[in-house]
Order: sequence, then C-alpha cells, then structure tokens
Amino acid sequence: MVVIEYVKSMYSKFVSTVGESTANRDIRRPDWMHIIRSQAFANLWLKAYKAHSAGLTVVEMSGTDELHVAGDWRQVFPEGRDLAEVKAKSIYTLGE
Repeated sequence: MVVIEYVKSMYSKFVSTVGESTANRDIRRPDWMHIIRSQAFANLWLKAYKAHSAGLTVVEMSGTDELHVAGDWRQVFPEGRDLAEVKAKSIYTLGE
C-alpha cells in the first residue's frame, strides 16, 4: 500500500536526521532523538545477535539500520519491507 510505504520512508528519514540535522532544526527534541535512535540501535543489535546465533558472520553494523553479514541471510530473515523483514540493499562477495 502506498500510504504504508510513504510512512515508513518518512519515519526512516526522520530517524536518520532527528536532532543533529539542519533539515529538522525546527523539530529539535533531544529526548525524542535519544528514545527513537536507542530503539533503532537495539533493533539492529537484536538482528545482529539473531544472525550470529544462526551461524552467520556479522561483518559490519552501520548507522541504525545497516547490517552486513556473510552467509545466506535469507534462511534467517524473511525478505521484504515489513517491520520484521529485511531488505537487501546491495549484495557483494567478500574477499574479491
């Protein structure tokens, strides 16, 4: 649905720019920034832990939503754009 995709996109942009960005200086709420970013970091760490527990190698974690793993992540995470799903941004081979 278009509305859901729009809301997710705007939320993602808000989380990445809240607090420290000049684009959102009118909405500067440090308390919101810390709550929202803390939850985003916790979600990322939980995904990394789940990947590690399933035998994948965690290569890198960046920002609040970027997890790089070595191995077949599709056996661990469903692919898609829903909240519990993972979207592949780029796929590359390590060591080449």
